[in-house]
Amino acid sequence: MRKLIIIVAAVFILLPSALSGALAAEFRGPLLTVSGLVKQPLRLTMADLERLSQVRVRYNDIKSDGAFHGAFWLRGAPLRDILDLAQIGKDAPGFNKLVDLAVVVRNAQGSQVTVSWGEIFHRNPGEAILALSSTPVRPKKDCKACHEPDVYEDLIKQLDRKLGLPKLVLTNDFASNRGLEDVVSLRVVEPVKVPQGPRPKTLHSPTLSVVGSDGKEHKLDKLPALHRRTIVANQVGEGKGFHGRPRFSGVALADLLGHFKITGDNQSAVVVSAPDGYTSLVSWGELFMGPLGQRIIVADRMDGKPMKENGRFALILPDDLWADRWVKATAKIQAVRLKKQPRLMVIGMGCGDSDLLTLQALDALSQADVLVAPKDIQKRFAPFLAGKPVIFDHMAATHKKPLKKQMEAHKDADSRHMDQGQAQSSVDLIKAQLAQGKSVAVLDWGDPMVYGSWRWLKDAFPLDHIRFVSGLSAFNAGSAAIGRDIACNGAMAITDPYTLLKAPGLLKSLAAKGATLAVFMAMPKFAQVLEAVRAAYPPDTPTAVVYRAGMKNQQVAKSRLDQVLKVNPKDRDRWLGVVYVGPCLQ
Repeated sequence: MRKLIIIVAAVFILLPSALSGALAAEFRGPLLTVSGLVKQPLRLTMADLERLSQVRVRYNDIKSDGAFHGAFWLRGAPLRDILDLAQIGKDAPGFNKLVDLAVVVRNAQGSQVTVSWGEIFHRNPGEAILALSSTPVRPKKDCKACHEPDVYEDLIKQLDRKLGLPKLVLTNDFASNRGLEDVVSLRVVEPVKVPQGPRPKTLHSPTLSVVGSDGKEHKLDKLPALHRRTIVANQVGEGKGFHGRPRFSGVALADLLGHFKITGDNQSAVVVSAPDGYTSLVSWGELFMGPLGQRIIVADRMDGKPMKENGRFALILPDDLWADRWVKATAKIQAVRLKKQPRLMVIGMGCGDSDLLTLQALDALSQADVLVAPKDIQKRFAPFLAGKPVIFDHMAATHKKPLKKQMEAHKDADSRHMDQGQAQSSVDLIKAQLAQGKSVAVLDWGDPMVYGSWRWLKDAFPLDHIRFVSGLSAFNAGSAAIGRDIACNGAMAITDPYTLLKAPGLLKSLAAKGATLAVFMAMPKFAQVLEAVRAAYPPDTPTAVVYRAGMKNQQVAKSRLDQVLKVNPKDRDRWLGVVYVGPCLQ
C-alpha cells in the first residue's frame, strides 16, 4: 500500500478568487465570468454589469436566413469596458500587441461565437455590447393594413418575447447570427502563436501562403484574378499617430478565402502574419456577417504603384480607428476554428465558502458544459455554476455506505468511492457527453489531489487525459486559522488515521524533527489518533483542531496534546475537522 504521508518543505501560496458584488444579496441570473489571457479574472452579477456605463442601440434581430426575431432598443455595457476591468495581457514572451487576440463568447446553452480584438477595441464602444435591458420597437401603423393575420401575428409575438440577458450585440453585423443570448462567459484567447523572429532591415515577403483550417496550403506570388477593390484608408497608428490617407488596391480577404474554398463559421477566425511574427486576427463573422467585411482587403498596390518597400502584400482594415491590425509584408493567412475540444476536468472547489474558489477553478468552470457534483457543492456554489446541467451526484451512493467504508475509500490510491457497477454506469454517462462534444467537469471538495473523491475515474480514463484543477485544501485554510508558522522546523506531514495508526515508527521520527503533523478525517477515530500521537510527541506539544476549515462557521480549538479531549466537543461533525500537532503551533 502506498503511504499517503507527505513531507513537504514549501509554503502553499494560493491567490483568492476575485469577488465582485454582494452575491447573496444581488445575484440575479447566471454569473458572467471573464477569463483566459487576463490578469484579473472576473465573475460579475447582473447588478455589477448594470453599474458600468451603458449605451443605447437600435437592434433588428434578423438571422441570415431571413427569420425575424424582433426589433428592439437595447441598453448595455460595452464589451471593451468589461474586458478593461479584467486587464487583458500576455504573460509569455513574444509578440506583445493584442491585435491577434480573440474573445470567445459562450452562453448558458453551450453555444459560442468568436469576436476579434479589433471589433471590440478598434471600433466605437457601442458597436460591441452586452445588452442588459430591452424595449421592443412596435410598428406605428396597424399591421392589418398590409398583412394577413397569419403573417403579422407571428411577427408581433417576436416583439413580446423575453430576451435572454445578457445578450451579445454586434451592431455592424447585418444579420444577428452572432447575437447570443444568456451569455455566461467571455474568454480571451490567442488562437495561433506565431514564432517571433528578428525584424529584418528590409521587411519583405515574396510569396503569400493561404491555409485552411484543414491545413491545406495554397502558395502564390501574385493575387488571383478576382474582383479588385480600391480603398482610401485613414492610417492612424496607436503608437505613431497619423500617417496620411494612402489609396490601396487589392482583393477582399473574404473573396480570397472563397477562391480557395476555405470555409468557416461563427466560431472561426483568420490569423494574418508577417515574416517577423507581427500577427493580426479577423473574426469570420467580421468578414462575412457585415458590410465592412468586404472592405477588408489584401493589397498589392499602394497609391497606384506595386508595393515593394514593406512587402508585396499587406492586410488593410480601413474601417478600424487604429491601423495596428494592418499587416505589412503579409506572408501567411491562416483560417482557424476556435471550437473547443471536449475534455474531462476534475475541479477543486475549495474547502469552504465561495470566496475560497480559485481563479483557475473559475476559469475551468467557464469551459465546462455539464457537471458531475455532490448536492452540497451544487447548493453552495449555485451562482458560479451558471445553471449548467448536473448529470449525476458521484457521492450519492458513497454517503449511504458505512463510515468505515467511506474512510477506506480515502486511505490509499487504489481505493474507490464507488463499486465497479456504479463506476461503470457513471463513466458511461460521462463518455456519452464527451461523444456529443461537451466538456465534463467533476467537482470535488478542497484540493482533489489530497484525498479526492475522483479515483473511480482512473479505471476508465488515462490520467493524462484528465485536466486536474487545484483547489484550496482544508490543510491550507486550517493552517491560516491557527495563525502560526507551521513549517518553522522545515517539515510537515499530512496523513489519514489508518496510515498514522500503522506507522508508529514514522511518527516518532517526525516528532524527533519537530515536524508539524496534520491528520485529515481524524474525528471518527479521534481517541485512537490521540493515543498514537501521544506515544511519539511530548505531552505539552501544542495541538489544534480546526472544525469546518474555510467556512464561515469555522472554529479552532487549541490546547496541549495531553488536554485535547477536555476541549473537544462530542457533537462535532465527524468529517470536517483537521487535527494539527507540533511545536511550531506554540
